Amino acid sequence: MKRSLLTNGLGILLLGSVQLVGCASSDTNEEEECLPGDIDCAPPDTDGKVDGFGGANDPERMAQRMNYRLAELPKKGRRETPVWKDQYPEAVGVAAPAWADTYWPTYEGSHNARWQGDSILSPIEKYDAAFNNAAGCATQPAKIDGPGAKAAWDQYYACAGPATKWQSKEFQGGGKLHDGIDNDGDGKIDVEGDDGVDGIATWWGTCHAWAPASLLVPEPQHDVTVGNVVFSVGDIKALIQNAFDSTSAIMLGGRCNAKEITHSPTVSANDPCSDLNPGALHVVMTNFLGINQLPLVEDRTANFEIWNQAVMGYDVTKQAKITATKANTCVGATGNKWTFNTAAVQLYEVGMTVQYLTESSASATPVGSVDNIRTDRYHYILELNTAGKIIGGRYCTDSDNDHVDFLWTPTGRFNPSNPSVNVAKVKELIAKSVARPGGGGGGGNAKVFTATGGSIPDNSPAGISVDIPVTGVTGSRGLAVSLNIMHTFRGDLLVDLLRDGTKVKTLHDKTGGSQQNLVQTYTLTAAEVGSNPNVRWTLKVVDTASVDTGTVGEVKLSFE
Repeated sequence: MKRSLLTNGLGILLLGSVQLVGCASSDTNEEEECLPGDIDCAPPDTDGKVDGFGGANDPERMAQRMNYRLAELPKKGRRETPVWKDQYPEAVGVAAPAWADTYWPTYEGSHNARWQGDSILSPIEKYDAAFNNAAGCATQPAKIDGPGAKAAWDQYYACAGPATKWQSKEFQGGGKLHDGIDNDGDGKIDVEGDDGVDGIATWWGTCHAWAPASLLVPEPQHDVTVGNVVFSVGDIKALIQNAFDSTSAIMLGGRCNAKEITHSPTVSANDPCSDLNPGALHVVMTNFLGINQLPLVEDRTANFEIWNQAVMGYDVTKQAKITATKANTCVGATGNKWTFNTAAVQLYEVGMTVQYLTESSASATPVGSVDNIRTDRYHYILELNTAGKIIGGRYCTDSDNDHVDFLWTPTGRFNPSNPSVNVAKVKELIAKSVARPGGGGGGGNAKVFTATGGSIPDNSPAGISVDIPVTGVTGSRGLAVSLNIMHTFRGDLLVDLLRDGTKVKTLHDKTGGSQQNLVQTYTLTAAEVGSNPNVRWTLKVVDTASVDTGTVGEVKLSFE
């Protein structure tokens, strides 16, 4: 199959559609030609270059004009500017650069899970009702698998709409959960075993769609009604994932298919189960997030499972030139010569932390990202040539089984695998869910008020109070509160919203740990706002611990 090649400003090759699987089955992405990330594409390393870039671990797979000079690469990078900013001008007040969500596990029904209760339609059932003119089924079977489930699901499929039927029965083989067949040959029919239920593992789902979608599309902010069907924020996020299921992407590194991983200093650092070469990791991480603001996704699990996570930032915590003797000790070898890559003339010991976005539960309100960012730590040796450029690397023993399997960057957006889901309809839901009701893009009846804060007193219960007087708002309105707080330790912060001096809601309660900054939008219902919003609103920010400090930037109140 031929693919056209284009490049962006960093020289990223934009390929045709490649279905990346993660939180997904292992039997997809079966294409005849050699694709980026295919472990069989990587030629064996020879001639004393087992740690050098090559095959699936060459950073040029990701981009052709990156900076490789270690001295010039930034030691910190953050996902701050939304990638989607120019694509969705109607998303006024949506500040989060990414958003958390469930990965919609296949064994729970995927996007056909009735997550709001047995009596409320699933996201895909709502889609069928609104856009496929399908009456659907009043109820779902009581259980998704087990003895007797087949008859109930056969009856359900007779009344289910086309998108619903496909998603529940065909997507990742979900119908095997209740087809009355022993699909995995363990002697059990539709019953849980070592690898899940009839081969449907619990980690299968759509994190491979959620991760790029959370970076490329703004998070829905409010319900959208189509006809008599009400799509909540959680429903729309599920449908966005559905529409991103076959994401176009470029991938760096090979997938490890082993359940148990063993390592040896005699094995190539580019062995598939040694995972992504740390030199390639360093080059791509610093160029994509330190120098540019480009979308980046990682499979953070070293073994056969795939857990795709949006990368939110990194910090180089150690970067020191060392001897070959010390480098050998770090990787579990001995001697005073570095024999892994004979082209290396300088060796650096590096520690790096990588911040990634983890899963949340499905939610009827926006989740954002700040409370779902977690951190991994990696320790490795970088190999440099005479020009000070990174040419390879090797993980130290404490990171042998705990590092990135592969990295990838999405080069496209919507590409659903469900044949009965229309991209235009999903885009319609997104646009309506991020625009101001009645005012689209902040115009019309939307009322916006702003104020700027200042320095937050360190470890002081008095904190800082930012007053925002509100006048001229009529009718019952919901409220979006957008914050831009710069702080070096977000877990110290307590943020309350007050109405004429009385607390209405705690927006942030000392979560996020050592993550920096609080750039987030919070929503209040019309009932929480009250019948008369024309009062003095106050944002109170308290730093509850010493040492780390910060400031309150712009505070925006948007009455919808």
